[in-house]
Amino acid sequence: MAEKTGDLIKLKYDFNDSLSCEIQSGDSWVRVTAREFRSWNGERRLQKDPYNGNIYYYATNEIVKKPHKQGLMFKHDVDPRQAKQPRPRGSFEF
Repeated sequence: MAEKTGDLIKLKYDFNDSLSCEIQSGDSWVRVTAREFRSWNGERRLQKDPYNGNIYYYATNEIVKKPHKQGLMFKHDVDPRQAKQPRPRGSFEF
Protein backbone atom coordinates (compact mmCIF):
# COMPACT_ATOMS: atom_id res chain seq x y z
CA MET A 1 0.00 0.00 0.00
CA ALA A 2 1.11 3.51 -0.72
CA GLU A 3 1.73 5.96 2.06
CA LYS A 4 -0.47 9.05 2.34
CA THR A 5 1.14 12.26 1.14
CA GLY A 6 0.04 15.85 0.83
CA ASP A 7 -1.80 18.05 3.31
CA LEU A 8 -1.97 15.85 6.39
CA ILE A 9 -2.20 18.42 9.22
CA LYS A 10 -5.52 19.53 10.63
CA LEU A 11 -5.77 23.30 10.29
CA LYS A 12 -6.88 25.45 13.24
CA TYR A 13 -9.77 27.82 12.66
CA ASP A 14 -10.17 30.58 15.28
CA PHE A 15 -13.63 31.33 13.90
CA ASN A 16 -16.78 29.51 12.83
CA ASP A 17 -15.77 28.37 9.36
CA SER A 18 -19.38 27.71 8.34
CA LEU A 19 -20.07 31.47 8.27
CA SER A 20 -19.70 33.57 5.14
CA CYS A 21 -15.97 34.42 4.89
CA GLU A 22 -15.23 37.57 2.90
CA ILE A 23 -12.08 39.56 2.10
CA GLN A 24 -11.79 43.03 0.63
CA SER A 25 -10.25 43.03 -2.81
CA GLY A 26 -10.01 46.51 -4.25
CA ASP A 27 -13.32 48.28 -3.60
CA SER A 28 -15.45 45.14 -3.34
CA TRP A 29 -15.90 42.25 -0.90
CA VAL A 30 -15.21 38.75 -2.25
CA ARG A 31 -16.36 35.48 -0.71
CA VAL A 32 -13.52 32.99 -0.16
CA THR A 33 -12.89 29.63 1.47
CA ALA A 34 -12.07 29.47 5.19
CA ARG A 35 -8.53 28.34 4.27
CA GLU A 36 -7.89 31.50 2.26
CA PHE A 37 -9.70 33.69 4.83
CA ARG A 38 -7.41 32.65 7.71
CA SER A 39 -4.31 33.51 5.61
CA TRP A 40 -5.44 36.89 4.26
CA ASN A 41 -3.58 39.98 5.42
CA GLY A 42 -6.08 42.74 4.84
CA GLU A 43 -9.69 43.58 5.62
CA ARG A 44 -11.72 40.48 6.52
CA ARG A 45 -15.28 39.97 7.69
CA LEU A 46 -17.52 37.13 8.82
CA GLN A 47 -21.25 37.41 8.12
CA LYS A 48 -20.78 41.19 7.43
CA ASP A 49 -19.01 41.73 10.83
CA PRO A 50 -15.34 42.87 10.82
CA TYR A 51 -12.87 40.16 11.88
CA ASN A 52 -9.50 40.94 13.52
CA GLY A 53 -8.16 37.49 14.43
CA ASN A 54 -4.80 35.82 13.83
CA ILE A 55 -3.30 35.52 10.36
CA TYR A 56 -1.81 32.10 9.55
CA TYR A 57 0.59 31.14 6.77
CA TYR A 58 -1.38 29.39 4.04
CA ALA A 59 -1.95 25.66 4.74
CA THR A 60 -0.06 25.75 8.07
CA ASN A 61 -0.88 26.40 11.72
CA GLU A 62 1.97 28.90 12.07
CA ILE A 63 0.88 32.44 12.96
CA VAL A 64 2.36 35.28 10.90
CA LYS A 65 4.37 37.44 13.33
CA LYS A 66 5.09 40.45 11.10
CA PRO A 67 2.96 40.64 7.95
CA HIS A 68 5.04 42.33 5.26
CA LYS A 69 2.53 42.59 2.43
CA GLN A 70 -1.19 42.61 1.79
CA GLY A 71 -2.80 39.47 0.40
CA LEU A 72 -2.40 35.75 1.03
CA MET A 73 0.51 34.95 3.32
CA PHE A 74 2.72 32.04 2.19
CA LYS A 75 5.58 30.54 4.16
CA HIS A 76 8.88 31.46 2.45
CA ASP A 77 6.76 33.44 -0.07
CA VAL A 78 6.14 30.23 -2.05
CA ASP A 79 2.58 29.38 -3.07
CA PRO A 80 2.16 25.64 -2.36
CA ARG A 81 -0.75 25.46 -4.79
CA GLN A 82 1.67 26.08 -7.69
CA ALA A 83 3.86 23.11 -6.71
CA LYS A 84 1.08 20.61 -7.34
CA GLN A 85 1.16 20.84 -11.13
CA PRO A 86 1.15 17.46 -12.93
CA ARG A 87 4.35 16.34 -14.63
CA PRO A 88 4.40 16.40 -18.42
CA ARG A 89 3.61 13.12 -20.12
CA GLY A 90 6.65 10.94 -20.77
CA SER A 91 8.76 12.54 -18.02
CA PHE A 92 9.04 9.38 -15.89
CA GLU A 93 12.55 8.19 -15.15
CA PHE A 94 13.55 4.53 -15.10
